[in-house]
Parts: sequence; structure tokens; C-alpha cells
Amino acid sequence: MPRRSPLAVGAVSVPRTGETVCGDGWAVTPDTSGARLLVADGLGHGPGAAEASQEAMRIFRTRTAEGPVAILRLAHDALRSTRGAAVAIADIDCEGGVITFAGVGNVAGTIVAETGRRNMVSHNGTLGHAARTFAEFTYPWTSTALVVLNSDGLVSHWSLDAYPGIARHDASLIAAILYRDFTRGRDDATVVVAKRASG
Repeated sequence: MPRRSPLAVGAVSVPRTGETVCGDGWAVTPDTSGARLLVADGLGHGPGAAEASQEAMRIFRTRTAEGPVAILRLAHDALRSTRGAAVAIADIDCEGGVITFAGVGNVAGTIVAETGRRNMVSHNGTLGHAARTFAEFTYPWTSTALVVLNSDGLVSHWSLDAYPGIARHDASLIAAILYRDFTRGRDDATVVVAKRASG
């Protein structure tokens, strides 16, 4: 029997009030050393935005052998007939102790560790339309760190400081609290949290 991923992943993805579909999307591909996460935020909201984010997720799921930048480039080509999307990918390697991150647009990637919070670097642009710079950045991973990817449906100054010990709780609970307390309330909102699995 294959070993499961050492990571636990939880997420909340909610459409803008009045919409029946969410223009954001998220996906995870776990492996025995960690997992790769994606959050896509289709331009605007509603069905057109959902079409763009779904196409980004399709590329992500079908090109698992590719690195984050290669996936972003493929998605950029595939999204040309859509509204376009902001997309970020985080590849978490628990065995190597490293996160490889690449993003285009305003999907935020954050590492929350005992030593503080670190924002990962995304480049300006919209996949499918205007994206000039594709680059990967690496960051150290520790077994007590949280990785958070979120669309701009969350305020940028969110913080977990008011919740001592929250990092020990379920990843889905952490994502739900971030959504509850920091959503802008006027856009689709998606939060994905990854942490070391307990046990």
C-alpha cells in the first residue's frame, strides 16, 4: 500500500453573494513527500470567472510531472479564450524541507511559522492575457509551519495572532476561521491551508 502524504490540507471556497458558482478554484495533488497546491481566481465573478479557474485546475491536474512555472505557462496558453485568471502554485516538499512557489496575479501565498509570517512572491499579470514574468522561488519548510494560499476575497492584512495555538488544529478549521474573520464580503473568496498531518 502506498504511503500517504505527510500533509493535511483544508479549504474554504465561497462564491460572491448572489452568485451560484464560485469564480475561484483550488486543487491539491498529494504525494509521499508532500503536496502541490493551486488556487486560481478567475477575473471578475460568476460563470465566466469559473470557466477560467476550472481550466487552470484542469491543466494543473493533468500536467503533474511539470514544475510550477511550466504549469503556469501551459495555463497561460490554455486560458487565452477565457477571461483569464490569477493563479498561484505551491509545491511543498516535506522531506527536502522546501517550498517551491510560483504565481501570476493577486493570489497570495503565505508561510506562517513560529519565527513569523513570510509572504511568497507572485508576479503581476493575468494568465491568458498579460503575463510577462514566470519565476519560481524557494522557501524553507518546517514541520510546524502553515502554508496559506488565498484569493483576494480575503483582506491582505489577515493574521492568526489572535488565535494562540491554532496551528495545532485541523487545517479545515484554520481555513474556515480565516474566511470567517477576514473575508472582504464582496467577492469570491478561497482559502487553502496546508500543515503537517498529525499522527
